[in-house]
Amino acid sequence: MTVWPKIEEGRAAQALEEVGEKLDSAVGEVVLDFSSVRKIDTSAVQAMERLARIGEEKGVKVVLSGVNVQVHKVLTLLRLKSRFWFVN
Repeated sequence: MTVWPKIEEGRAAQALEEVGEKLDSAVGEVVLDFSSVRKIDTSAVQAMERLARIGEEKGVKVVLSGVNVQVHKVLTLLRLKSRFWFVN
């Protein structure tokens, strides 16, 4: 399991892109701390779609930690929720 630094709300898309680039070196699963993210914008959603795709291609489980209700609802509405694992 690999745990990466906390994802900050103001730079979520950039941080997710950086994580996607590092997935080649990940084994098993990666845990991303979303406890500081209150909402996600379209660029963050696009980055999450790419991250999910890369994780699936590499066989790496992407775990989101500390996701709040609003972000969880957005992921559900966009049908992205099933592509991630969640922990509190």
